[in-house]
Amino acid sequence: MEVYEEFAKNLYGSFELKKYMARYIWIGLAVSVGFHGTAIGSYVLGLALTREPPAPKRIVILDASKLGAPPSITDKTVPPTIKVARPKIAPPAAAKPVAIPDEEAKEEVTIQSQEELAISATATDDTTIFGGEGVEVIIQEMETEDVIPSPDAFTPFEIPPQAILSPKPAYPQMARDVGMEGFVLMKVYVDKKGNVKKWEVMKAEPTGLGFEEEVIKVIPNWKFTPAIQQNQPVGAWIAVPFNFEFKE
Repeated sequence: MEVYEEFAKNLYGSFELKKYMARYIWIGLAVSVGFHGTAIGSYVLGLALTREPPAPKRIVILDASKLGAPPSITDKTVPPTIKVARPKIAPPAAAKPVAIPDEEAKEEVTIQSQEELAISATATDDTTIFGGEGVEVIIQEMETEDVIPSPDAFTPFEIPPQAILSPKPAYPQMARDVGMEGFVLMKVYVDKKGNVKKWEVMKAEPTGLGFEEEVIKVIPNWKFTPAIQQNQPVGAWIAVPFNFEFKE
């Protein structure tokens, strides 16, 4: 019984807990406010102690009687006038015809009429001669140089070039000694006149025995009929094969 009474005296209820909680909250709040106030005050005091004093102001007192008059608002400065003497130029004189002897007079030239110009424009010859009385005009068509396209460029034609002069290459001596046959495929450019203007080796089997070298020696001497497109000669790239074989 005595133990129970002693235990009951030490028990705390909700009323006691609420009373102590409110008191400790106010104590903690006061300590927090005091701590933060001290920290902020120390920071402000440190700034005030380390701040440099402002520079003293310089005051200059002037006598108004020694100052000049202010500029006028309505005063307009006139720019100086520069005078330049005007050059004297004589008025143009009217041209007067001067008579000359008949021996010194040039021969009269007759200008073509519209009909004569139309006839000369439709002429199909390479060289056209026309003119009025006392004058002769010669117009000759200039041949344009054939521009060689890239070997990979495609040139359309209806009739391919045909070889009309085809000298055969010599059989390489090195290949003859070892009994080797060969094949060379050339790509040549034939211009509008049938001449070989450019070439390159597309394929050579075997290499290193002189087959392609012998072909390159004779291919510039080949002659072709030009390729035809719409009844007109055109330049074109074509492939030309060469077979090197032993005759039995």
